[in-house]
Amino acid sequence: MNIELNLKSIQAQWVLGLIPADDLPDIAAKAVSAGIESKSLIELAGLNGSDTDETRKLFEQALNELGFGSMRKIDALRHYARFISAAILNSELAPLEGAKRIWQASRRSTLPDFHDLDAFIYAASELEDRPQDRVLFEKAILAEAARWGTPEA
Repeated sequence: MNIELNLKSIQAQWVLGLIPADDLPDIAAKAVSAGIESKSLIELAGLNGSDTDETRKLFEQALNELGFGSMRKIDALRHYARFISAAILNSELAPLEGAKRIWQASRRSTLPDFHDLDAFIYAASELEDRPQDRVLFEKAILAEAARWGTPEA
């Protein structure tokens, strides 16, 4: 995965409230060290993280300067599901852990009537209650992860 794709995934996590503002300067520093630069990103990388209003503002400006623009919550949730699905398929996350992360992001998003991720949520919740069926639910999570594929660039 290239750094731009990671920044898009970071943006999705930011929109979903999964990244605290205190982490943004470190994220910016890593992006700058990887060769991604914008005026606001460089300035953000130099902050200590204590001024959360300033870090939020600079992060949003950096995303705009880098051409990412704004992201709707529903798009962030779909991107995050693709990102986590790729991690599951690449064995970077166990199926249950990945499904739980998608479940958490879905709960935090508070999107009414959004059921695209229900297969992950159902499998994760049932797996906790029915450990004897672990293989069945892990297969279901893997199949759903394969259906979601990989994050878009």
